Amino acid sequence: MKKPAKYLSIILCTLILTGCWDTTEPERLVYTTGIGIDYKDGKIVVFLQIVNMSGLAKTEGGSSVPNRVDVGRATGKTIDEAIFNLYHTSDRRIYWGHLSFIIFSENALKHDLLRPATDFLDRYRETRYRIFYYATKESLKDTMTIGPIESVSMAFSKLSDPEGNFKQSSLIQPLDLREIIIKLDEPSHVAALPVIKITKQWFGEKEARKNLLIEDVAVVSKNKYYGIFPKDKIGGTRLIFKDFTRDNIDLFKGTDKVITAVVYDKKEKIIPIVKGDEVKFKIKLKLKANIELVKQSTKMKDFEKEIKKVLKNEIKTSYKYGASKGVDVFHLSEVLYRKHNKTWKKIEKDGRIPLTKDLIESIEINVTLQNSGKDKLTPVFE
Repeated sequence: MKKPAKYLSIILCTLILTGCWDTTEPERLVYTTGIGIDYKDGKIVVFLQIVNMSGLAKTEGGSSVPNRVDVGRATGKTIDEAIFNLYHTSDRRIYWGHLSFIIFSENALKHDLLRPATDFLDRYRETRYRIFYYATKESLKDTMTIGPIESVSMAFSKLSDPEGNFKQSSLIQPLDLREIIIKLDEPSHVAALPVIKITKQWFGEKEARKNLLIEDVAVVSKNKYYGIFPKDKIGGTRLIFKDFTRDNIDLFKGTDKVITAVVYDKKEKIIPIVKGDEVKFKIKLKLKANIELVKQSTKMKDFEKEIKKVLKNEIKTSYKYGASKGVDVFHLSEVLYRKHNKTWKKIEKDGRIPLTKDLIESIEINVTLQNSGKDKLTPVFE
């Protein structure tokens, strides 16, 4: 009598096990990796980039499945309405778990669409915080249909995975959803969105190929768009990036021996100097540098002197340009807030301190020049 009861309990357990009956098979989903936001004729325009995830797979010979990308477009009075209008045209359910970037047109930034878009991405259950933010003056449709130069999936494009490129050349820092929320949570903070341009600097067998260039930033705060800051005005800001890895600088400009140095292993410190209600700042940098090309025999001390000169000019230029636009590019207000809160309270206005002409009192740079690939700083051919 015990054995039948035992078998009966096992049968009853199997009946109540549901298994995976309510799951959706991966091949029945459509995967979106990018979204573009534009504003035109009083309506919000949403672009959605859909990719073929089979492009991630590699054959034994190493070649991948053809890299297919499609971009959908829909309009609406709100971002949600535009997205649901796209749902109506999709063949399958759109899955948002692989969304990796969002691009804003300049017109969208001017009409304050960054905040509602961020609210949507932060609130929706399928999205994650590793969504990178960009801006562009180009056509969103054209920008989102350009694939990587290499034959790899769109999931590994410059927009979806920018950090590897940043480690090689730390000019423009990638900005993700988490950083956007942090930067726009305080009135004195601004966010610098990398600006995408379409260029043709790479070539295939038959013709030049379109690819994406990032070298400017679009600066925004919680409730204002400050415009696009060009590359030659923001070079000094990279030296304050906490994640700065390495980048190049040009030395001896305007002479016959113009060369390039690579700076890296950077450490920075911004020190507020408070005298009564008067505030100034000292910026201290410590870094290493390599000389990659030598045209003429030059003493090491001359190289070090030139590197210091170039970096100081970059910092001064970036601060001056930012101040002219009302932007604290070095977050000096935050430094004062954290280190001299009482003084900050006396002079701040809407969370910002006055960006006076001589707010940066001094810039101290300590350069350690490493070898230049050889143990001498002379040309290979003299």
